[in-house]
Amino acid sequence: MYLDRSYKPRRRRGRWRWWPIFLLAAIAIFLYEQRPAWLLEPSLEPTPVPTRSGASFQAEAENYLAAGDFQSAMTAYRRMAQLEPTDPAPLTALSQLNLMLQDIPASYADAQDAVARGPDDPDALAALARVEDWRGEYEAAINHALDALEIDPEHVDALAVLAEIYADVGNWQIAQDYLDQAFALDQNSVLTWRNQAYLYERQGEYEEAVAAYAQAISLAPLRYDLYIEQGRQYRVGLAEFEKANDSYRRAVEVYESPVTLDALGFGLYNIGDHLQAIRTLRDAVEMDPDYGPAQVHLGMALYARRNYEDTVPALERGIELLGDDARVEHYYTLGLAYIFKDPPDCGQAEPWLRKALELEPESGPALEGLAICARQE
Repeated sequence: MYLDRSYKPRRRRGRWRWWPIFLLAAIAIFLYEQRPAWLLEPSLEPTPVPTRSGASFQAEAENYLAAGDFQSAMTAYRRMAQLEPTDPAPLTALSQLNLMLQDIPASYADAQDAVARGPDDPDALAALARVEDWRGEYEAAINHALDALEIDPEHVDALAVLAEIYADVGNWQIAQDYLDQAFALDQNSVLTWRNQAYLYERQGEYEEAVAAYAQAISLAPLRYDLYIEQGRQYRVGLAEFEKANDSYRRAVEVYESPVTLDALGFGLYNIGDHLQAIRTLRDAVEMDPDYGPAQVHLGMALYARRNYEDTVPALERGIELLGDDARVEHYYTLGLAYIFKDPPDCGQAEPWLRKALELEPESGPALEGLAICARQE
């Protein structure tokens, strides 16, 4: 056999074909043991929530106002006031909203705090002047409104507030002069139109008042208080009770609250729809058991339906809440309810009837009630 001496067999390389895999495995083991920071799985810590600014709460409040959600707007302004402890603006807005909601103590406190933050802020001074007027503090109100005008001679709200103050004290001409100045600066001021209507009302010009309130409503259709004030012109001034109730219904549609429900319920009571009045007033009391006007009006409507048992607690609670604002008819109606309920209770009736006589010595119902009790003795 011929042997080729030049042939050299190739070395077998099978055992080295896996060396890249072994190398990668070694690197992986090394990296796992060392675990550099870039290889670690990121921790799942929560992302910090950015702190909201006062401006964001102000924008939120304005959106709520545009939708007629006054309570939510107040909450947003309150948060803004906390975040901006030197800014009087949110407290000024809160004072104005509380006054619209007829919460005079809260309005006064917010206005005072606003002026404390910004003694030279004309908006805050005008807000304080208006709530002082509502509190009957006319001299202080005039001084603060004039302070606002000294800082800003063209401050429309300050001029409108001065008109309201002088309307309250009975100086019609000065009131109209201030309104004319306010209109010259801004024909679309809601407060100026409202106070023009109020001046007409104070002068007994109810048709003109209705028209001026309508103008204010056209500028601020979600201001439920304007509908209530317009309804008052129809009810008290013009004795047009159905039109008054139409205004009150519109107020409820815009903003259902104890104030608007009470206005509608009392309007229904005045036209003799006592059953529907009771239903509406009970809704008002359910929303806020501490709203005095709704409690006394509910008591009066219950008395008209001869439901004397329920009349007593409603009127007692309402009179307690109203305090000095309770009227003579509330007292003698409560006294008569005690007389007519089963069993009669003249011992409870007489103090209320005598309280009515303190307010109106010639009150016929009170005198009649005392006469009934005298006969029963």
